[in-house]
Amino acid sequence: MPFETNVFINCPFDNDYTSLLRPMAFTIVYLDYEPNISQTLSSSNIRIDQIKKHIKVCKYSIHDLSRCKAQLHGELPRFNMPFELGLDIGANEYGSKKLKSKKILILESEKYHYQKVLSDISGQDIEDHKDDPLTLILKVRNWFSNIAKEKVLVGHKRIWFHYNEFLEDLTKELSRTYTKVDIENMPIGDFIKYSKDWINMVGGSELSLFT
Repeated sequence: MPFETNVFINCPFDNDYTSLLRPMAFTIVYLDYEPNISQTLSSSNIRIDQIKKHIKVCKYSIHDLSRCKAQLHGELPRFNMPFELGLDIGANEYGSKKLKSKKILILESEKYHYQKVLSDISGQDIEDHKDDPLTLILKVRNWFSNIAKEKVLVGHKRIWFHYNEFLEDLTKELSRTYTKVDIENMPIGDFIKYSKDWINMVGGSELSLFT
């Protein structure tokens, strides 16, 4: 996929985040963009090299910093996501003319939290999703609507309806061969492929309300 439709996703890959990552990836595919995630590449590659490649080839980036805080007492916060965000902002600021056209969305669970602890990101597009999948779809959909003004996108509730319809169909189909645990732990790369196949099959992508 070309630079103009590639979307880099910088987020956690733990099981707790699956309920947010899957609807995010589905929404990106639904709106006819291409998700780029480091996990979808060969594990033989060094992950930071994968990330730098994604940053170079993606016009759009979504960075979710909601899991950077320590979750348990005595646990250290994770700084991978802010580090990758910094690389992306640097590419946007100091890169080629093409990279200067990059658009970045920063997500968090609690409104204004990262403006308090990371004040240098003030001025970026920062949205809170409250750890709610429907709210996340709304924020991602509205961000694309704002930066792609030539397109009139379908509403977030329509995407949410099709997302749940897709999950139901996917579970029914895969349960013939895979266990419930297998389906729940499916790699995100496989989930994206199934999303593309389903959207193409039912014609649900509908970039615009107008043809």
